[in-house]
Amino acid sequence: MPGYPRIDKGEGLIRTHDLLEVLRADIDAAYQALEADKESQYLRRCVVRGIFSFIEAVVECVKVELRSTVRLGYYPENALTPREWETLGPLVVIGASLGKFLPLDQNIKRTFKLATKVWVLDFSLATSGEDFQDFLLAKAARNRLTHPRTFYDVEVTDHDLHCHTVAGMWVQNEFQRLFNARIESLLQGLSDPDRKRLLLGTAFIHKPDA
Repeated sequence: MPGYPRIDKGEGLIRTHDLLEVLRADIDAAYQALEADKESQYLRRCVVRGIFSFIEAVVECVKVELRSTVRLGYYPENALTPREWETLGPLVVIGASLGKFLPLDQNIKRTFKLATKVWVLDFSLATSGEDFQDFLLAKAARNRLTHPRTFYDVEVTDHDLHCHTVAGMWVQNEFQRLFNARIESLLQGLSDPDRKRLLLGTAFIHKPDA
């Protein structure tokens, strides 16, 4: 049974930062355990599940911020196309339907593209390199793992593990680039004092491009 927010203690409804941090910690713990028993298929599957939980959460966290932008009136609802609404899902926080299912690769592409439009960013998702191809291979292997039909579908080979590792790094790096582009965009419209406060609040992950 899932937990629930303790509003009386000031907890938020979604806690996106905490969500990503705990899933990063899960991945670190899974890799650490695997180091002690590298041939364990159970531990390999733990790594895969941890990585893809993080990836799915990254996409949803971007959508949460996009919904907030639209809900607060910083981007007009009527400027979104039906396809973009399909990607974004309902604006409400509580009692929302899950919306249309999108394959993970499409979900990432459409969500990051929508973020670029809504936040007016100079950003393009990097999908032309080997990292993205490894992500697609990892996604296919994850799908076999979560919907197995044969014994071999739940085996995680060395090559699978490599692709899963690259997939996690690719999504994390693209999320970092998107976040940095968002910060750079916000900075342009701020006064010097407000700019310094924003940078101070995001310094733990903000890394301007060289």
